[in-house]
Amino acid sequence: MKNLLFWMVLIVGTVALLGSCAKKEESTTAAAAAAACDTAYSTCDPLTSTTSAAGSITVGSATLSGTYASSCFTNVSRFSSGAVPSDTKSYGFLFIVTGNNNVSEEMNYYTDSTCTIAGYKQKQVYDNVTVGSASSVGSYFQVSQFYKLKKLLVTTTVSETWLQGIYSDQVDFVVDTEKTITVSYQQNYNLWNVSATTFSQGEKVLNGYPTELEGVTYTKQ
Repeated sequence: MKNLLFWMVLIVGTVALLGSCAKKEESTTAAAAAAACDTAYSTCDPLTSTTSAAGSITVGSATLSGTYASSCFTNVSRFSSGAVPSDTKSYGFLFIVTGNNNVSEEMNYYTDSTCTIAGYKQKQVYDNVTVGSASSVGSYFQVSQFYKLKKLLVTTTVSETWLQGIYSDQVDFVVDTEKTITVSYQQNYNLWNVSATTFSQGEKVLNGYPTELEGVTYTKQ
């Protein structure tokens, strides 16, 4: 009887110890995965950017500063065939003030439906931002700016193949490596609407100014 009791205690103790080790290993693995996800070029963070915000721009009686993010959109059917990577399930936009006359507009395309895992990121960099008069078509302000360059990042082989097809042999795209492309230095014209917590804009044109906003509202992060 004593021997039986001894072996029962030993078995129970061993099972408990193995269970504890398994849970510890599972917890450690999950933590490691989360850490890797968090440091992988923000590709696991919803609507975030590696671009640092700085400075501010006065727009009428309001001040534009920091980072502004759109909602997460899943209506990818709005894009024509080939306009975005085929693994795109959701997308969102960021607008970041990077100086007193500089901004970065960023478009992120995700492989899941919650804007969490990025497949393709595009940054459009502008400088010489000048805010002019209030528009006659609403409480918007006329803005001129120079389109300077764009930065492209692919994080899946699907988006890499797609973007490589667009640029052919001009640029050699590599997964998880951001590429900077200089564009023809051109002046754009737009409309901005700014409040204490939101930002919206029109569709940029090369001559004159647009007459309405695009309909996407960005919220300050």
